[in-house]
Amino acid sequence: MAAETSYTVFARRYRPVLFEEVVGQEHVWKTLRNAIAEKRVGHAYLFCGPRGVGKTTMARLLAKALNCAKGPTGEPCNACEVCLSVHEGTDADVIEMDAASNRQVDDARALREGIRYAPLRARSKVYIIDEAHMLTREAFNTLLKTLEEPPPHVKFVFATTEVHKLPDTIVSRCQRFDFRRITTADIVRRLRQVVEQEKLQVSDAVLAAVARAAHGSMRDAESVLDQVVSFKVKGLTEDDVASVLGEVGGARLSELVGALRAGDAGKVFTALAGIFGGGIDTAAFTEQLLERFRALLAVKVCGRNAEVVDLPEADLADCEREAGGFTVEALLYFIQLLLEAKRRIREGSNPRIVLEVSLVKMARSADLVTLPEALKGLHVPASPAPAGKPAPVSPAADVPPGPEEAPAAPPAEDAATPWGQVVAAVKAKNMRAGALLAAGRVARVAGDTLSFALPAQFGKGNLDPLEKNRAAVESAVQSAFGRKLAVKFVLDSGGGEPEAPAEPRASALPQGDAAGDPGVKKILETFGGSKVVGIE
Repeated sequence: MAAETSYTVFARRYRPVLFEEVVGQEHVWKTLRNAIAEKRVGHAYLFCGPRGVGKTTMARLLAKALNCAKGPTGEPCNACEVCLSVHEGTDADVIEMDAASNRQVDDARALREGIRYAPLRARSKVYIIDEAHMLTREAFNTLLKTLEEPPPHVKFVFATTEVHKLPDTIVSRCQRFDFRRITTADIVRRLRQVVEQEKLQVSDAVLAAVARAAHGSMRDAESVLDQVVSFKVKGLTEDDVASVLGEVGGARLSELVGALRAGDAGKVFTALAGIFGGGIDTAAFTEQLLERFRALLAVKVCGRNAEVVDLPEADLADCEREAGGFTVEALLYFIQLLLEAKRRIREGSNPRIVLEVSLVKMARSADLVTLPEALKGLHVPASPAPAGKPAPVSPAADVPPGPEEAPAAPPAEDAATPWGQVVAAVKAKNMRAGALLAAGRVARVAGDTLSFALPAQFGKGNLDPLEKNRAAVESAVQSAFGRKLAVKFVLDSGGGEPEAPAEPRASALPQGDAAGDPGVKKILETFGGSKVVGIE
């Protein structure tokens, strides 16, 4: 029987052999190549950044450039024995160590012992330590002295995706390079080169779908391309890519977004039933929806700015068309709901129900009314005709932008509400202050001042934690409500107003007719009021 021919995957077959082939990392390879030309090569480098963006490849290229038969040179020949063995990862003088499986102090000691010996045939002995953040603190301490004053023939390259886990003593002894996520456009260009060399017919739309699925990782993009080409060599479509990756196809996703834009909750359920019927993972689909609405928000705010949105031109046009049907506030609200759904799904709640409820909330968001819209009804003359429905708006804020004064709603427990955001933000900094905010109520908003009242039985002593955390509270209020408000902390006076109301101004309505006014009714319904005390 003939021996089976081994297959080399795209990610290995098309690994860069020159510095300039490393896509999206020009700031790194230009610096390294200039350092080689100027004979200013350091003894230790730290390459940090997301997975699959070229850190280990760049380390091998540096080792090749230093040890090439024609070097040291910024343009290795890729023909000599050293260049070929370094590219294949078999050179005895270029030692690659996976810190994830060689992380203990004994491994570091063995490495330190090997450093003393001169290279077998190369100029420099290069140690490439991948996933360096996995080394134990004891292992790092073992390397400290050697790393600071290594023999002249030794170079270190640490590669990591989590640089914050490295001790400062290690980082300070290295020249640090931060690798960037690769843009979708750059990934598409590289994939186009791959399919041309493979003599494959793949459309730009399919390559764009593959690039988006890679989330900035060239290695992931090449692996996905390898997978979808195995699925179908000819006639590949975007839906094929989605099917292979377990994602929702573009048409179904657009149908769902359209239902949300139209406020059609029934169609949302129908679209979701079709999506879940295809075996789509709910958590992965929630992430896909988040990315979609993030793109719509970016297009809505920044326009067709490819650097911000990072989508191909055709997808930018689709996003621009879809974003036109939403306000910025609505998109912010949708993203907030999806983030909350993602959290609840991760905590183990029923994934499908969580997502369905969140999407129905999104579809029905036009029925919600902001406080400024409700307050407008106060100054409308009374009429026997029913009040018209306010224009659909997003419930992005509960505080009026002007100097109007009104009692505010009791604090909501739902983190998706503005006051819920304030409570959650303060709890993250001081649990006691956050708990007090959850126990009290927003008593009134007057001009640029928000009065917050604790129940009288709490006593004045419980106002102290709030006063001490005033800066955190006011910062959270500004973030949640979109305007700067000074916060005043008071005690409730036995169920009434915590402080004497201001002298009433001339009323727009006779006192006796106020209770029948549609605008006043709307305010009473919104804030749970039972009677009209006065109108200002």
